[in-house]
Amino acid sequence: MAAESVRSEVGRQVLALATNTFKEATRSKVFYILLAFAICLLGFSSALGFMAIGSIRRVILDVGLATVSYFSALTAIFVGIGLIYREIEGKTIYNILSKPVSRSTFLLGRYVGLMAVLLVNLAAMTGALALVLLAFGGFTPRIFAAAGYIYLELLIITAVALFFSSVASPVLSAICTVAFYVIGHTSSALTEILAPQITVEWLRRVVIGVYHVLPDLNLLNIDDLVVHDIPEAAGFTVRAILYTLLTVTILLTAAAISFRRRDLV
Repeated sequence: MAAESVRSEVGRQVLALATNTFKEATRSKVFYILLAFAICLLGFSSALGFMAIGSIRRVILDVGLATVSYFSALTAIFVGIGLIYREIEGKTIYNILSKPVSRSTFLLGRYVGLMAVLLVNLAAMTGALALVLLAFGGFTPRIFAAAGYIYLELLIITAVALFFSSVASPVLSAICTVAFYVIGHTSSALTEILAPQITVEWLRRVVIGVYHVLPDLNLLNIDDLVVHDIPEAAGFTVRAILYTLLTVTILLTAAAISFRRRDLV
């Protein structure tokens, strides 16, 4: 009973922190600027479709899904990196931690709240893309599956942003998180392009080993499959979910450990 009571109390604390984070993030100018710009770009993609005669649907899908993905990631990065810093700079974190709230619970609450914000952001952009596609007769329900995979990626990107924001300044956190995002979307080239070109066996194994150490966010991307109407491979969804859960667990655990050791004075 005592353990259940503790878990219940932690759950209430996480929910309260998440709700507060959601309210703060939705008041952020960055959130609305990025959302508005992304929706405008989705509308502009229809003009690009007219320029590519005979492939309007493909162009809108390609540009639209890329826009949703990039601007969702930007929102996660630029809102996420300031979560901890603003609390410390504004001294509000001392009021929160003076209550029976652990630093780990504080981080988890902030993470859950930001993921709720990103879900709303993603839903709005996906809805806008769906309307554009409907207007041109190119709608496919698979855009919602693509959005689901984008959200899996956002779970990881947000955890990365939260980890760096718990140990570094906002500028350094932004640089490191953007670097993680870029590496995550280019690391697959090591095995797809570079490794096949290497004739020295031991060097080829080193390259493959480096790939397995680096993040690979392309494991969560089905945009090209949706654009070209290709089904996902068997087991793709299960692997994507397991990869996301493992990565997020490691990142949040590392963030909690680092934040517990951080001197807030």
